[in-house]
Order: sequence, then structure tokens, then C-alpha cells
Amino acid sequence: MYPLDQGRWGPTVRISHLRDELGQMVRLDVVAGYRGPRRAALARYALSGRLRGLDGIYVESSTFLPAEIDVAFLGLARALGIPVITYIRDAYQLFDDYGHADGVRGRIGAWLFRPAMRVLGAASTRLAFPTRGLARAVLGVRAAADAILLPPGSPTPVDIERRPSANRLLFVGDARLPAQGASRLLSAVEIARGRGADVGLTVVCRPGQEPPAPHPEWLRLVRAEGDEILALLPDVLATVIPRPRNAYNDIALPIKLFDYLSYGRPLLVTDSIEQARVVTGAEAGIVTADDVAALAAGIVRIASAPSEQLDHWSACAQTAARAASWRLRAVKIVRLFEDGAGGR
Repeated sequence: MYPLDQGRWGPTVRISHLRDELGQMVRLDVVAGYRGPRRAALARYALSGRLRGLDGIYVESSTFLPAEIDVAFLGLARALGIPVITYIRDAYQLFDDYGHADGVRGRIGAWLFRPAMRVLGAASTRLAFPTRGLARAVLGVRAAADAILLPPGSPTPVDIERRPSANRLLFVGDARLPAQGASRLLSAVEIARGRGADVGLTVVCRPGQEPPAPHPEWLRLVRAEGDEILALLPDVLATVIPRPRNAYNDIALPIKLFDYLSYGRPLLVTDSIEQARVVTGAEAGIVTADDVAALAAGIVRIASAPSEQLDHWSACAQTAARAASWRLRAVKIVRLFEDGAGGR
């Protein structure tokens, strides 16, 4: 439900990774686009008769409401006996912390989101989510028990040496959105520097997502995406996800968490349940409470860690990235279809 021919950004990066891996494993048809182009493409596909040759349909839903033809197309496929797995990657519309309901249209979209996802689920054989908590938020406890878990995948780990002088923390995302936690990170860096930590902060964000001015001299703002971020890594000491704990952040798994693992740098993350579970289980860095003082203490700990400890965290991050590769995620999807979409 996104265009994949207009450059790689946000969700299209991960969808493109998955498409590329699936394309190496099976014969793959891709129908992609926003509502208008997608309506026409789905209609053409249905009229072509190619549906009858399919062994399965995998859907990447968008954060927007599905179009009527999405539901009709999947319903037709189900009627023809084709298993359908629909992946719902997030549900921030249901949580006030993410400021979804701006204006009448935004409020209506948020109000309709849960019933729209349930309609999409009725047209699918199975629904998939990145976490069980997200499935419960959308479907309720009972229905969520049948959901498939498909956590975000990780790119192939990169082998980029950390310079001995590396002292920058890396934050990628919207530095103005309170739910991303950048403002508390800035305060934490200031405190850590006051305690003698030789650290700076690099923020990679889009125009309009910069932290409010004035900007301290140790803050560097960068426009980069995808492989462009890799050029920053020699000077990066650690990557940071400073999200505050709240109802949504506790059940969400940030896509950038798995990108960070692939960078081969220690991670500093707050104790939102799902991201903390990944980092702790992988031994890939430090988990702190979400307040400024705790973040500052975590920064001081990383800045003062010996090279051996930094190297251990980095190696563990890369091991976790390999275990969560897009390849393995694609393998799981194919096996679900081989089992009739999970045996249902």
C-alpha cells in the first residue's frame, strides 16, 4: 500500500528489502502504490486472470485506511482459495501521544482505524504484527492470540571500523516529536558533557524535524538516508533511541532499532518493553530508564567504556542483526504459505 518507485523512504525501505528477498526465493508479482494508482493496478490484475495462478498473497498495509478495492480484491482471492497474510506494521492512530488526530480528517481516520483493520482482517486468512502487544491493541486479547508475529527485519550488517577518536551519538528520526524523545536526549548529552564525557550528538532527520533552535555547538544536523548514513559511522560511538515510555512505545518495535543493530555500534535505548527486550537479549548495549538523568548516566557509561566493552556490544549487535535478517523474515513468510498460511 505504498509506492515503491518513488525513492526509498520510511516504510518503503523495509518493504523494498523484503520484496528483494522474496524475489530471490519465489516467482513474485508486486502491486504497489497509493490509493488511486493501486485501485487501477488491482483492477487490472484481477481482470487479467492471474489470481488463479497464485499460491499466496502477502500484504503490507499502510498507516492510512485501506481502500474499498483492497478489501474486495482480497475477498476475491479468498473466494478462490488463495491464502492471504496481511501485515499491520503499526497503530499509532490509537494513541494520543503520537498526535494523530489533527483536524477533522485526522480524528475521523483515528476513529475508523481499528474497525478498518478488522475489516481488512476479515478479508485475510491471517493478520501479522511486529509484536503481540500491537496485535492486542488492534484486535483485542482473544483475537490477537491467532496473529502471526513478524518483527522488523535487519539489513545485512556492515563492517565499518570505529575510529579511536569516535565520540558521537547517532539519533535518526523526528527530533521535534515528543514521542521520539530527542529533547530529553539533548538535555542528557548536556548533563553528560558537564560530567566530563567527551560526546557529541549527530541527528539525522528530514527538513522541519530538527530540534528547536538554538543548537549547541556539539550538535550536528545531517540530511541522509539509507547508505548515506553509513558514511557517518566511523565517528559514531553509539546509537540512541531515547523514546519515553508510554502505552504505544511499550508495544512497538522501532524499525530503526534493527537498522542500528546492523551498524555494528553499541545501542543506548530507554526501557520501553519491546525495544529493551531486544537490546538486553542481544547484549548489544545499555538499557536505561526514560528520564533525563538516567539517559545522562547511560551516556557517561558508554563514553567511559573501554574499547573491549564497546567491541563486545558492537559484535553482539551484528550477531543480532544477522539473526533478524530480511532473508530469514522472507523465509518465514514463504513457509507460512507452504503450511496454508499457518495451518489455518
